[in-house]
Amino acid sequence: MPQNLIGVVHYGLGPIGIEVARLVGARAGLRSVGAADIRPELIGADLGALVEAGEGPGPVVVTDAAAALAAPGASVVAHCTGSSLERVLPQLLECVAAGLPVVSTCEELSFPWDESPELAARLDDAARDRGVCVLGTGVNPGFAMDYLPVVLSGASRSVEHVSVHRVQDAGRRRIPLQKKVGAGLTVDEFGERVRGGSLGHVGLPQSAEMIASAFGWELTEVREMIEPVVAERTTPSGLGEIEPGRVTGIHQVVAGSIDGREVISLTLHMAVGLDEPRDEIQLTGDPDIATVIPGGLHGDVATAAVVVNALPLVVGGRPGLRVMTEMAPPRPFVG
Repeated sequence: MPQNLIGVVHYGLGPIGIEVARLVGARAGLRSVGAADIRPELIGADLGALVEAGEGPGPVVVTDAAAALAAPGASVVAHCTGSSLERVLPQLLECVAAGLPVVSTCEELSFPWDESPELAARLDDAARDRGVCVLGTGVNPGFAMDYLPVVLSGASRSVEHVSVHRVQDAGRRRIPLQKKVGAGLTVDEFGERVRGGSLGHVGLPQSAEMIASAFGWELTEVREMIEPVVAERTTPSGLGEIEPGRVTGIHQVVAGSIDGREVISLTLHMAVGLDEPRDEIQLTGDPDIATVIPGGLHGDVATAAVVVNALPLVVGGRPGLRVMTEMAPPRPFVG
């Protein structure tokens, strides 16, 4: 493989993992060299054929991650397997032990220092020992509701409050995400799953903590609220029609405060059929700064882009577990 190419190992080939692989295949300066997944229907498949890459065959998908990580020319891992840091930590440690930097879509990895300090320290120590950089990112958490407002604050003399409101039409997203926000459930079923911790968007507390860390704020309270968005009319979805009175998605809010004074408010509306999808950011300070992205950042498209654009940042990046606010802006890489 030419020396100027970055060899990417794909660890996990779900919907986002496939989108990441597809973008890597289309990006100058990057080349897929290994791929691992546990689903029987993918084992032995050619990755180039799976993502319909136009540059010929790619690596064969294997179930043995160690074999994929040992692929000739491997430079970095695109890790796309799960949201729980506790569950994916052995996978991340395996990548680090192989001497490879990692960009992961694990939401809890985006800022794990407050919620999972012991797991974060273990991964950080391992990455430092092996001299590699590990980064958790995506569009949310990792960009839209944390990194982007921090970047906008560069034009402020001071910031007193950060408010982000993200509105996403889940009907434009993959089926697993529609299930994840409770589309089609009854209100009672929604409440039971929220209480059981199996429903809702993972990462809002991590976004609040990332913002607070970037501004040097010591939050004394982080509150989270999750409520259902309920259909007022029959609403088509990828899971079938949702009848009036059933759930179309979530209204989720995280508020961060210092001694009773709110300094961070993050609101996520993610439901099938929402009108006027958008991303709104409001910084209250000197001066106030506000911006709106009409249509909003498409979660699946933007997540794959952020991950792929971050790959060159971790290759040769400062060893250890890093967060997005420590990194240069991810951008389309030109080899």
